[in-house]
Amino acid sequence: MNSPGIDVVLPGGLARNGCIERRARFHALTGRMEQSLIELERGLDRPLYVTAVLGATLKSIGKQPADVACVADLCVADRQYLMLRLAAMLNGEQMWLKVTCAHCASPFDVEVRRCDLPVKEAGQEFPTVTLQTEAWEVDIRVPTGADQANIGDQSEEEAMHQLLQDCILSVNGSPPEKGFINSLSATDIEAIDEALDEASPAVCNQLRVTCPECAREQYADLDHYVPAEMNRHTFYDEVHTLASHYHWSESAILDLPQARRRLYLDLINRSAGMTGQG
Repeated sequence: MNSPGIDVVLPGGLARNGCIERRARFHALTGRMEQSLIELERGLDRPLYVTAVLGATLKSIGKQPADVACVADLCVADRQYLMLRLAAMLNGEQMWLKVTCAHCASPFDVEVRRCDLPVKEAGQEFPTVTLQTEAWEVDIRVPTGADQANIGDQSEEEAMHQLLQDCILSVNGSPPEKGFINSLSATDIEAIDEALDEASPAVCNQLRVTCPECAREQYADLDHYVPAEMNRHTFYDEVHTLASHYHWSESAILDLPQARRRLYLDLINRSAGMTGQG
């Protein structure tokens, strides 16, 4: 019998057919899912890696099956939130953030519970914002994972230009004319950025922490796109141990939920310990 998937509610949602689909479902956490993450190509650019991870682990978004195309169309905060929940599925809610003090250079660790991190839901205009000035009215959509991938390794100024080019849908009701983006002033761009921030969901990506050595406060960054913490050797050692002890096939072991696999491994270890005591 297949294990049920794990449901989450997105802070933004996927725009499809005039609706915003906010409910997403992960595949059940089995060895097969873990193996798919372990075998992913780590040389991918970060946005492409995140798309590959979510494409492999998500079962559906709303009523439609999840694939890399719809995952790439999710806004940035939705992708961060899904990676955060996936990390909790794989490793639990508790994590330790390694920080180097910006003032005295002392290293220290901060305990964080993933479920306690603040999440801001999307504004009413999400995913498309209308901004009006004396000169024009512009419709612009919230940036997505596909937009991030399109930026590549461009400079900050080039990246902003690329985002505006990709995300501005219309100017005064018509497609933007060539040269419109170059005509925008710094004030215009700041106004667009503020409007998008107001409409976009957000996941906490900074924590205020205090150094235990010098007692100075500072901010520590959280990277929700960090590659999944999976140890290839440990995983295949676990598969080998179960196969050797119970004589199960690799396929049968990979189909086990992670919790049940760990339970069987614990039973094997306890049995070995009792044998050793005897």
